[in-house]
Amino acid sequence: MTIDQKSIYEVTGGDYSIYCFGYTQARTVTNDIIRADPWGGIPFVIRKDLEVSLDDRGNVVMPRVVLDKILFLASDELPEGEG
Repeated sequence: MTIDQKSIYEVTGGDYSIYCFGYTQARTVTNDIIRADPWGGIPFVIRKDLEVSLDDRGNVVMPRVVLDKILFLASDELPEGEG
C-alpha cells in the first residue's frame, strides 16, 4: 500500500466511518480509536478513490467529480413521505 498524504482515507469499524485527509491522519485516528476502546476490534483504513491536491497557499483543490463523491458519502438518505 502506498502511503499517500493527498488522498482521502476511510477509517471504519463497521458501525462507523471517519474520513481523513492523508494516511498519517488516518493512522492517528485509528490509534486514537484503539486506545479509547481496546476491545472494540481493529478499524480498517481504506484509501478512497478521491484524489485532491493543494495549491501554493495550502488550500485543497479538487475536481468537481471528487466533490460530488464526498458530498454523496457525507449525505444521509432523503426522508420518506408519510403518505
